[in-house]
Amino acid sequence: MTERLQDRWFALCGIAFVVLELGGTFFSMGTGKTHGLTVGSSTADIARAIATPVGTGVWAGAYMELLSIGFFLAFAVWLAERLGGGMLGSIVRLAAAAGAGGGLGALALMNVISYRAGHGMGMDDAKTLVTASEAIYVGTWFLTATLLAAAGLLALHAGRRFMGWSALAIVAYTLVLIPVSFDGAGQFSQLLYLLWVVVTSVALARGRREPARAAVAVQHA
Repeated sequence: MTERLQDRWFALCGIAFVVLELGGTFFSMGTGKTHGLTVGSSTADIARAIATPVGTGVWAGAYMELLSIGFFLAFAVWLAERLGGGMLGSIVRLAAAAGAGGGLGALALMNVISYRAGHGMGMDDAKTLVTASEAIYVGTWFLTATLLAAAGLLALHAGRRFMGWSALAIVAYTLVLIPVSFDGAGQFSQLLYLLWVVVTSVALARGRREPARAAVAVQHA
């Protein structure tokens, strides 16, 4: 497999991750009430969500989200390698692995709620599971910020200014808005991150660019 073809396949992994993640989320939320529960949900909302068993649409959406994690890990490893690797590349890979684990945990807890819905789940148990799931999910945002910070610095070093500065801007937005409104404006940072993944996948698949340091060395030679 040529490097160009390999880049295209891994870029598709990044795009597939975003499509499956968003598609699975919206599909689950559109076909059932349990997947959209958050710490901001009222007691009445939770009661309605757990009153009846969920349909197959919720499980199909959850399956799509699970699949997206594999594509995300492939994209993250490729991203770190494409931008130069090294210590920052290792941070990208570690943050991606930890974030994937946290995402699995948060999704698993929501799936427990979906599984128990309509089968006698108590309100206290439901609230505990919702809170735990969202706590893990929000925790993964800090890992996303770590990944973006390392990837942004790598991108700047590689001469990809837009990719680098946009990643660092999302990091700043995330860290400022999480304590202000984690269930509102703070969550929008994750949509910005997914958009960044798509744009980055396309940009890296279009062609290879040598690191800025190497370019400067050539000019001085």
